[in-house]
Amino acid sequence: MRSGTQAKSPPAPTRGPSKTAKDKRAPLVAKAKAAKLQPAPKPAPKKPAAQAAPRAKPAATVAARATPAKLAAKPATAKSAVKNTPKPVLDSPAKIRPIEQAVGVTSEAVARRTGKSWAEWFALLDAAGAAELDHKGIVAVLAQRHGVGPWWQQMVTVAYEQARGKRDKDQTPDGYQMSVSRTLDVPLGKLFKLWLEPSERNKWLGDDRFTINKATASKSIRARWGRGTSRIDVSFSDKGAGKAQVTVQHHRIEGFSAAEQMKAYWAKKLGALEELVTSS
Repeated sequence: MRSGTQAKSPPAPTRGPSKTAKDKRAPLVAKAKAAKLQPAPKPAPKKPAAQAAPRAKPAATVAARATPAKLAAKPATAKSAVKNTPKPVLDSPAKIRPIEQAVGVTSEAVARRTGKSWAEWFALLDAAGAAELDHKGIVAVLAQRHGVGPWWQQMVTVAYEQARGKRDKDQTPDGYQMSVSRTLDVPLGKLFKLWLEPSERNKWLGDDRFTINKATASKSIRARWGRGTSRIDVSFSDKGAGKAQVTVQHHRIEGFSAAEQMKAYWAKKLGALEELVTSS
């Protein structure tokens, strides 16, 4: 060995190959590739945001923008039609068709006794829904709402039922009735005598079913007919110039056909009475 020359140190023992940065990233790269191969999860659908309700426009603005043509094109609803329909004025004579007579009673007479004419009573009962009520229901309306007495309760109810087709013209609460009248060329006193005295009555009537209960001279006769509940009212009136009128009202007849038969019967008997008067 040369002097002055340093001896070389022995070489360091060899170790296994060191891992480079590339080798350290390999697992991460593999994991990233695997993640790319898997399908990405679909995002959850977004809920639509609630739409705010449109702000109502003031009625005045809508009415101002509507043209007359548009307004005319809109049909009126039933509700608005009811509101716009004027209510009938029941007690106004101009709104009520006059009714001269019902159930043999004049409108003037019923107004004098009850405070209302036939037309006014019918209008009030219509407004109370009486067209859908039975006889007792109508009577209750007259009694409870208007304070009508028992006799006029029945008269007004029957008149209303006849006028509205709920009862036959000649039907009453007690059955049917009929009326026949005749004006004869005979003085009033003599005509009354032909009805009152049995011997004179048998000349033209000849029917023992007629039994007098009460008589008022030259005015009226009340009689019973047969053994049932049927009743007869005979009224007399002077017509002047030696003439007189007789009216027969037969009440409480059972059934419409029986009432028609009795009407024909009394018309025939008054014809026989007229023949007797004319021939004497």
